[in-house]
Amino acid sequence: MTITANLAMLTLSITAISLLTGIFYQAVSEALDRRRHPPQGELVDIGGFCLHLNCVGQGTPTVVMDAGGGASSITWGLVPSEIAKFTRVCTYDRAGLGWSDPNPRISRTSQQSVDELHSLLTKAGINPPYILVGHSLGGVNMRLYASQYPEDVVGLVLVDSSHENQMTSEMWRRIKMQSWLYQVLRVVSQVGVLRLIGEMNLLPILEDIKREIQKYPLAVQTLFDTYKSFCYRPDYWATASSELANIKKSFEEVQSVTSLGSLPLIVLSQGSKNSKMSDERFQQWSSLQLDLTKLSSNSQHIIAENSGHLVQLDQPELVISAVQRLIESV
Repeated sequence: MTITANLAMLTLSITAISLLTGIFYQAVSEALDRRRHPPQGELVDIGGFCLHLNCVGQGTPTVVMDAGGGASSITWGLVPSEIAKFTRVCTYDRAGLGWSDPNPRISRTSQQSVDELHSLLTKAGINPPYILVGHSLGGVNMRLYASQYPEDVVGLVLVDSSHENQMTSEMWRRIKMQSWLYQVLRVVSQVGVLRLIGEMNLLPILEDIKREIQKYPLAVQTLFDTYKSFCYRPDYWATASSELANIKKSFEEVQSVTSLGSLPLIVLSQGSKNSKMSDERFQQWSSLQLDLTKLSSNSQHIIAENSGHLVQLDQPELVISAVQRLIESV
């Protein structure tokens, strides 16, 4: 063999060994993560795959909470444990997020999330009536759920919810790029590269979150390692990418929901502008939040003056009091 052929063979061998080592490192590390960070609730089989459901507290109606796009149930922070002091509350992870199994054959649209949540509540024996609480994309999902199962829902809280008219041409362009980036992260996470970079504190996405959560209570800060373990999984990035890639379809699905009748509705929206958000964009977002109150003839709009998009972490007491107010009105 020539020197060139030998070098090529050596390169291929080193590459193959590196890939196999990375895959092994990822597999072992994932197994250790699952042992270190076990599910907070139970895993419920809804037909070939399991969704994570965590119900605490007692009372009726049951509060059901859905987190934002690409987010797991732990991003509700301290809110569920406080609601559990006066009624039963259930948080869950959409397929492929948190502790839930992925459902990769199906596009991650709002309608798919609604269908799976309904199956989950039915299989787990969590009977209505429900008060639904949705943050960001979770707000779109819960709005769709309330429209399709009106006999089961007695209240709705939208926490800085997404709106079907929020997108601009520039935002659509960024969404496509972000979805592509997530697919790249999915690939590199399969061979342990993402995990290795993250453990070296060189992953900007995680480092930004790590800095941001320093302002929250210690109980919230301690959730970071669990969140980080989710981000190291290929399924997480595949799911997050699919939710982004299908956001247009999700918005089309909810577009037909123009009225929820007289369903008690509280719209909570951010009152503190992010430094990266333009004044024009902030005004547009505020107008869309106000527009959401038109979904019901029995609605309230509450502005979280000291909160950005993560109202449940910045001012959790507002989410808790909104739920309490709806319970008292039932």
